[in-house]
Amino acid sequence: MQCKECNKELVNQIDNTHLYDCCGLTLQEYALRHHLPLDLLLNSDQINQRDDITNYIKPTQTSTQQVQDILAGLYMANAIRQDGDFTVITLGIRRLEQLLWYQQSLQVVGFQFKQEYFYENNSHRVVAKNSIKVPSSYLPPRIVNSSDESFLQQIAVLIGHIGEMHSGYLFLDFPGAEDANRVESELAKKHQIRFTELDASEHEKGQLMRCETLEDTSRLISLLSRYLQEIPNACERFFDQHEQATVVKELVFDSAHFITDHPDKCVNLHGGRYAMNVKVKDYIDPLTGFVLDYGYLKRIAKQKIVDELDHHNLNYVTAELSWRSSTELLNIFIWEKLIEYLPGLTELQIYETSQSHCTFVGPSLDELQKKGKSSLLRYFVSDELGKSQLRNLLSQSSLRRLKVIG
Repeated sequence: MQCKECNKELVNQIDNTHLYDCCGLTLQEYALRHHLPLDLLLNSDQINQRDDITNYIKPTQTSTQQVQDILAGLYMANAIRQDGDFTVITLGIRRLEQLLWYQQSLQVVGFQFKQEYFYENNSHRVVAKNSIKVPSSYLPPRIVNSSDESFLQQIAVLIGHIGEMHSGYLFLDFPGAEDANRVESELAKKHQIRFTELDASEHEKGQLMRCETLEDTSRLISLLSRYLQEIPNACERFFDQHEQATVVKELVFDSAHFITDHPDKCVNLHGGRYAMNVKVKDYIDPLTGFVLDYGYLKRIAKQKIVDELDHHNLNYVTAELSWRSSTELLNIFIWEKLIEYLPGLTELQIYETSQSHCTFVGPSLDELQKKGKSSLLRYFVSDELGKSQLRNLLSQSSLRRLKVIG
């Protein structure tokens, strides 16, 4: 086999040892660069191999404060997992530099980098797994240091691992609600940085958090800048801007409704199938290749809109739509629901029939926070309703009602 990097003819299959010396690539990176399946590059004895715990040397050094802080941040991110006799931290190949940055600090407590290869039955191909691993018995106990310096380092590692930016807002999906509450409380108390809790965590016992405002995000990233810029790959996400794209998800729901005070037949209860296109525009995340994961987009739109409206009467779902459940007001209602979770929301389209649809572009999350929600939906829920002087006429009229005789 000939190495496509150095053009050297190799007696055996190409391997990591040759590639490290030749070009510094791992076998998986070589396969991606030359668009080759791993199946062609590996011998059978390199696939599905069990790691040997005897290859790990028990550390003689004690862990440093930086080691404790990195581990604490990774524990909060739920990035430290048990795998048999090993404790493992795994990242995808696009974030290999970040994984090696962890390894650089954590090797003093016995972590080693491994690229392992497994045949995956579902995809019918060989896949690679990039991890840093240590025998669990070598791992130091979890320590939570309360000093502000340590806290900021831990938060930077946490954000660098699971944080995502969407239209200038930082999102953190904490696997554990207890950690989320602690971080929220500490940042508010010590640095006046506020978070909003969103009920859409992907984790069973988790908590999805979003910096409350653009200013909160900017201040937090600025506060952590010197830590985040040290973490390879993470700094691409928080300090670089890349190309933009718009992603669209179509969802369908069936609802009944009527139009109060309508002069034509729409005053009658009728039903139909609504097709909704949700469009989100943002910068493409360099670490995922996505503007937004379609799975998240679908989950949010389904939980917040489809599940609430599907097979219901729109007029009785919410007071905002009880008078006019038109597609125009329905768009506004849906926009105000979704923008909290999708700050890159750029357009909504709702088809009431194949011939009739309404397109709506609403305010950004920042504009909505500053100006408030639409007055068009608030008339019947306003505290001012019923307080005008003209309402006195209602009480006067009630005194002059005709008596019913008979």
